[in-house]
Amino acid sequence: MTLSQKELQRIKVVESAVEGRLSVAEAAELLQVSDRQVKRLKRDYDATDAGWVHHGNYERTPANAISGDIRSRVAQLAMGKYAGFNDSHLQEKLTQIESLTVSRASVRRILRSAGIRSPQKRRPPKYRSRRERRPQEGMLLQVDGSRHDWLDRTRNALDSVRRDR
Repeated sequence: MTLSQKELQRIKVVESAVEGRLSVAEAAELLQVSDRQVKRLKRDYDATDAGWVHHGNYERTPANAISGDIRSRVAQLAMGKYAGFNDSHLQEKLTQIESLTVSRASVRRILRSAGIRSPQKRRPPKYRSRRERRPQEGMLLQVDGSRHDWLDRTRNALDSVRRDR
């Protein structure tokens, strides 16, 4: 049985609490659990076997885990009959035609773990032409969508009028 660093620390702290070198409150602070949890750990402590330190679900498969045969079937269908389908489309076809009820996220996880990538290619980012910053904060840039330079002409006309005054 292999133990993690956290589990080894837990064994040492609970062992110290059982032997009386640490109080329940000190052990609780070191383990970052409540006093009640430390009392429970002291009750479950067994010097001959370290199995008490593991969580109750240790090495159990989750109840909602997808079985290996369903995983292999999804991967096989993705490479064969439904080759080139993206994850969402594949999930729809698995539900409708193959009667496999698997979520899109699960289909994605199964395919990526099998080394099957999505056929959809990444698009390059769109080019955006940035306007030049104005020399002073708050200055407005007047923009006109027409192809005519009437805005420049009116500006030039106003400048010439001002000069004539």
